[in-house]
Amino acid sequence: MYGDNVDFDISLNNRNISRGNPTNDQDGIGPKSRKKRLQRLTFKQNQILQGHFSICPHPDEYRRMELSEITGLTAQQVKFWFQNKITQVKSLNEKEESYRLKVENAMLSDEIKKLKEAQRTMFCPTCDPLPQNQLSPDMQRLKEQNNWLNLEISRLQAETLQNSRQPFQLDSSAENVVTRQNDIQMIAELTHNAMDEFIILSNSHGPLWLPVPGGSFEILNNMAYATKFGGKNSADIIGFKTEATHADVVVMMGTKNIMDYLMDSECYASLCPGILSTAKTIKAYKWPTNVGYNGAIHLMTIETVFPSPLVPSRKCTFVRSCRELQNGTTLIVDVSLDSSDGTFFKCRKMPSGVLIQPLEHNSCKIVIIEHVLVDDTRVQELYQPCMSGLMFGARRWVTSIARQCLRLRDTFHVITRNALRANSKGRKSLMKLADGLLVSYSNSIAAIPEDAWTMVCGAGTEQDIKISHRRSHDRTNTAVVSVSASFQLPIPLRVTFDLLRNNTLRAEWDVLVKGGVVREEVCVSGSIEADDTVSILHVKNVTKIRETIMILQNSCYDVSGSFIVYSPIDTQLMNKILSPEDMAESKVSLYPTGFSLLPVSESAEGGNGIALGEDGETLVTVGFQILLKLARGNGLYPKSVAATIALMSGNIETIKKSLINNQSHVECTRRKGRHNDSGRM
Repeated sequence: MYGDNVDFDISLNNRNISRGNPTNDQDGIGPKSRKKRLQRLTFKQNQILQGHFSICPHPDEYRRMELSEITGLTAQQVKFWFQNKITQVKSLNEKEESYRLKVENAMLSDEIKKLKEAQRTMFCPTCDPLPQNQLSPDMQRLKEQNNWLNLEISRLQAETLQNSRQPFQLDSSAENVVTRQNDIQMIAELTHNAMDEFIILSNSHGPLWLPVPGGSFEILNNMAYATKFGGKNSADIIGFKTEATHADVVVMMGTKNIMDYLMDSECYASLCPGILSTAKTIKAYKWPTNVGYNGAIHLMTIETVFPSPLVPSRKCTFVRSCRELQNGTTLIVDVSLDSSDGTFFKCRKMPSGVLIQPLEHNSCKIVIIEHVLVDDTRVQELYQPCMSGLMFGARRWVTSIARQCLRLRDTFHVITRNALRANSKGRKSLMKLADGLLVSYSNSIAAIPEDAWTMVCGAGTEQDIKISHRRSHDRTNTAVVSVSASFQLPIPLRVTFDLLRNNTLRAEWDVLVKGGVVREEVCVSGSIEADDTVSILHVKNVTKIRETIMILQNSCYDVSGSFIVYSPIDTQLMNKILSPEDMAESKVSLYPTGFSLLPVSESAEGGNGIALGEDGETLVTVGFQILLKLARGNGLYPKSVAATIALMSGNIETIKKSLINNQSHVECTRRKGRHNDSGRM
């Protein structure tokens, strides 16, 4: 939509005309000849001005004189260039905000139409009962389904008596989850029923969902669900827990593009980095030959993670089906094939999925329902209060999808903040590397894949730091060592995130900075609120003037799971990334350091009208990767392990001390901001 490097035409004549003799015809020159004298900037001049604008968009007179000498332009031309550039960035931000408001307006208008239609077609069985001999469509469908299931049970019992002499034994392998995978009729009926249930659950205005105050998501009303669907969530299974959440969001991407990501297992993981570790399509039962995914049914296996050593990953196998409705809405529904008693896997999907409703301006509304039966006995008690909808719930899924859609849009179309001195290929490479940092950070803490990582010691608490390692891909006698620990911090989530993002305070706790000065060099992509950014930080060491460090940082704030992940990048590598030449991001080795944050129970309740994360405390996970030499037995040296544990323990103490000491300053600033906002209102 918009280019990344804009060469402004600098005009001085238009301002001179406005100040004097607008009808000067003394030389016989008419009004038509009074044209603007345009001066096109050279590539070098534009590059210098763009670079200084990304650092300081409002230079003083002394700085403008310096730029005038460097670029060969007059001080007045430099001044006009910065004025034009500020106007352009402001215009882009206003267009982006206008775009969001138009989309939200269209969504609200459509919601009002639906509510009015629901009022006109409202039906009450008590006041206006159906005739005695007439069954409702739902009752008729359930009766037919019940008859079909009874016939199926009779057929299976007969086959078992004839062909089996030994008692049937269940196997927990993934292959036996689909022992009847060739029974297309059974799978089609299963997905059809799951879609019917999903359509009913997707209505957030009914009694099936209970809103979480200040949380922007809803949790399932188990009593209403049992009344509506006959208690088939199997919540009474010993050792299993029901988790069901509902959330929606408007994303800046068309319906077709969203479907391409969700229906392709390889692209699916790139839409949810840090949540979805692996996604694989095992078998396609039905795939439409025409353009689109209407009627598609395939079997998938995914593994989801939350970046904490105290929270195990979840593996789940399910059937994913797609249906396009007449009003343009698309349903993508998941339901597990394994047995209802949870014999096969420790995570089983009840009817869940995504509802995609197209809106105007190449955007759509997404409704996600995540409904699972899960064995959470391995989750450490520190994280048990956060299991009701945050870490693996619908809120985290919609946040990730909305974030990636906005970043993709920024990469190829719009830059909402500072302009980047790179072409679209450079921005795309930086975005891929930033996503790779988050994926590497999350997978290393969860030790995924299991066959690649070797556990050394630790459970992952502050007193028992977790260390694991895997062999380095590019070096024969070295290993990538992952060090992580989780602890509770007596500071609200919002304040903790702001303190860790504060570049001024970073020198107090970050070992990469070591007392240096940190500034944001370039924002590759970011939201208007600056809570979701991919940025390049410039670190200048005060003691060594010539020593500089570039840091690639990926950060996002959300109550379902905030993160700040970063890694140093060599200057030569950064120049190569920003060059217009093609680059293989997979060959770049970055070793991330980062934080994952989550509100604890007091903040997660969202009572007293306070938004989630604004009060209470925070669960913090600190993790980093380093390269260490391997011992002869392919293990780590004991001295290296002890030194690594001491390094992590020291870092945790420094981080806690710095954040607690600076907590009051940030809270005071935020209170003043809220007071000023209320005063303006």
